Amino acid sequence: MKLTGKTAIVTGGASGIGRASAIALAAEGASIAVSDVDTAGTEETVELIHQAGGNAIAVRCDVSQEDEARRLIDETVAAFGGVNVLFNNAGINPMEGNVVDLSTSEWRRIFSINVDGIFYCSRFAIPEMRRGGGGRIINTASPSSFIGWADNAAYIASKGAVMSLTRAMAMDHARDNITVNALVPGLILTGIGRSFLAAQADPAAAESGNPIGRAGLPTEIAPLVVFLASDASSFSTGAPFYAEGGQIAS
Repeated sequence: MKLTGKTAIVTGGASGIGRASAIALAAEGASIAVSDVDTAGTEETVELIHQAGGNAIAVRCDVSQEDEARRLIDETVAAFGGVNVLFNNAGINPMEGNVVDLSTSEWRRIFSINVDGIFYCSRFAIPEMRRGGGGRIINTASPSSFIGWADNAAYIASKGAVMSLTRAMAMDHARDNITVNALVPGLILTGIGRSFLAAQADPAAAESGNPIGRAGLPTEIAPLVVFLASDASSFSTGAPFYAEGGQIAS
């Protein structure tokens, strides 16, 4: 197994890409700290890992709160002895509109989770990775890190920030043997993906709107997370890794 003896933190692990990735990382031998504000979903993910013979704990964490991010890292270290992989996957997309219509509080809320959450979790995980001789950080970006669409200003801006922060962190910590890469999933059938489809005038057309002609599944993204968490990706840092059905190429 690729990750035997490693410890991975997965934020946003109660469902969707986070859950599928936590299960896949555990299947490769990693011990997993599954984090989310959805306590029931987090516990369910942990139970699925346990049923498959894996090792995991649940840690409720609102990544937008610095003290909670610190506690997430502390509880992981207390349980497993260190941190080798951090998958900064927690994020929201309420699709609240353009900069005229969007409330200031909603703008700040979206950034506090999508961007501040990466900042907080990483700032506490990186010293633990240094102590362990290195590590892997994976940040969930989006096609909207590179392209835009209407009436989704805060989410698009936040995901642009995620990609830029990924590059900055990669440069800052390369000499620590810590790689930092961005996962770029397209339309995936998660809670966010289904909410996006429901808001479209023609959901079927939106779902088939990339060259592959369909939405993706969380289980199609998880193997890429495993790759980025493993030594197989040791020469990759500061890069986007696409799994978006060809949307950006089209």
